[in-house]
Parts: sequence; structure tokens; C-alpha cells
Amino acid sequence: MKTADEIFREAFDVPRNARSPEYQRGVMAALKFRLEQAEIPNPFPEGTAAFDAYHAGIEEGHRLWRAEARVKIQSE
Repeated sequence: MKTADEIFREAFDVPRNARSPEYQRGVMAALKFRLEQAEIPNPFPEGTAAFDAYHAGIEEGHRLWRAEARVKIQSE
């Protein structure tokens, strides 16, 4: 399976809608959780836009991981 960095680059090194650094940080946190068993930190206070963006990014990170896992299973 690809690394967290590889999956992240494939998602963000292409033309797409701009995403905030907080959102991107959330994507990477979820990917590292799935691939490296890293804890997902909670660096932003609840009720802030940064918190919302970070957690939306976490959702995308989980989706990206699931898509990559499906590709891996289909190629076996």
C-alpha cells in the first residue's frame, strides 16, 4: 500500500478546489492514523473554523484511505 505522503500528494498535487492548511492537516492526520497507527491530535478549539476545517479534512483522509484499500484488494 502507498504511504500517507504518497496518497496525500496524489490528492493535492492535482488541480482541485483550494483547501486550507487546517483541512490538509486533517487529511494527513487521518492517513497517518490509518497507515501508521498514529494518534489523531485535536489541535484546534471546538467552535472555530479551524476545528471545522480540520475535521472535514479528517473525513476526506478516511475516504482516501478506503479508496486506496479497495484498489489494493482488487489488485491482489
